[in-house]
Amino acid sequence: MAIDVTRDAEGLCQALSELLEHGFAQSRVTRSLEDSDEGGRDRIHGSLPPLTLSPGYYKRAEYLLWLERCRKTGLAQDHLSMAEADGLMAVAEARAAFERNHPPCGICNALQDSPFAASCCKCGTEFMRRSA
Repeated sequence: MAIDVTRDAEGLCQALSELLEHGFAQSRVTRSLEDSDEGGRDRIHGSLPPLTLSPGYYKRAEYLLWLERCRKTGLAQDHLSMAEADGLMAVAEARAAFERNHPPCGICNALQDSPFAASCCKCGTEFMRRSA
């Protein structure tokens, strides 16, 4: 029996989170990929966060991310199916968690590796630490 990925909210959230993290990590290593040999490229690709679910989850997650972009630009304003509406809520939850884990720098807007970074990974701005 096949799993209906449109009805597996937890799996879709996981797929969305993994795609966002994978894309973030891939954006960090793009320059290194250009400058490395084939063996180095294989090591770099191996260091990217793994995608752990079946491909159907990622296809659905990519569709939902595309639908989100279309709706933000005003291209898709027609009625949504219940599965699409639920999927877009999963996108919002996964994106909010991703943004909490990778806050932007207040100066250059670069996403950080963690919310606990001491300085910006791009411009080097030192972040203030909050004391209790």
